Amino acid sequence: MEKMSFDVFAKAVVEQIREYLPESFANASVELQTVVKNNDLKLTGLTIRSADSNISPTIYLEQFFEKYQSGEDMNEVLETIADVRLRNEVRETFDVGQITDFDRVREKIVPRLIGKEWNRELLAIRPHKIIADLAVTYHIMMGHDFSGVASAPITNALMESWGVDVDTLHDLAIQNMPKLLPSTFQTMSSVLASMMGEDAEELLSAMPPADEAMFILSNEQKINGAAALLDKEIMKTVIERIGKEFFVLPSSIHECIIVPATADMDVSTLVSMVREVNQSQVAPDERLSDSVYVYTEDGGLRLAC
Repeated sequence: MEKMSFDVFAKAVVEQIREYLPESFANASVELQTVVKNNDLKLTGLTIRSADSNISPTIYLEQFFEKYQSGEDMNEVLETIADVRLRNEVRETFDVGQITDFDRVREKIVPRLIGKEWNRELLAIRPHKIIADLAVTYHIMMGHDFSGVASAPITNALMESWGVDVDTLHDLAIQNMPKLLPSTFQTMSSVLASMMGEDAEELLSAMPPADEAMFILSNEQKINGAAALLDKEIMKTVIERIGKEFFVLPSSIHECIIVPATADMDVSTLVSMVREVNQSQVAPDERLSDSVYVYTEDGGLRLAC
């Protein structure tokens, strides 16, 4: 039997998903919307909003279409989507004041770092500041959902409705970072050890001795941790640890690799490393940049070449 195209698949999900949900969803509003994610990646979001609620989690259909293309039965795919929706039911009606009332959100605003050139469409509708070839955008932290940290992006329209400017957003976001997104600075070996678990000591002992030429900068949540570059206190810690000038390699939007300027590596080698990793290891919507940066105590972040 010939496989459905993505458009036909998405339409089928909308038409059939209620059959896989409890009776309480019989009159639910089922809709599709195009969502622009990082790096101007467009995804198809499915929302299933029950009649007594004004909010619903967004379920991106591309991942389920991949399961269908790989041979999973359509019934199984629909059962999985329904299960995701039920496990992430919002029990209370959403209070829109959590977003529209600036006094209630000012302590929840946090920054993110994204690539400027890869996000032209997204940046056209969001307030931002440019640093080198990166852009700082702003989000309202709402809590946690099935995808990790739940947040709402701040758009130009929302900022204007508050009657504030981008400088105000930026200052608040930087102030809120230590409380909402505590930064972390660790050696590469310690990060590897935490990933390896109980076998870390044995596995690391079999590897060549580390000279701690690389460090990982992120946050405790390990989500959108590249923004830790904006945290002045953690950057002071980095400077105290490895010197007043060092290279920054954008591993992803979630973390950066810090390389001391004294390391025996030239910029061209570092750039090649970043580009290779981006192409082979990092999901398209999680790439931060193909560039390498120099961070100095006096000048902050700038392009290395």
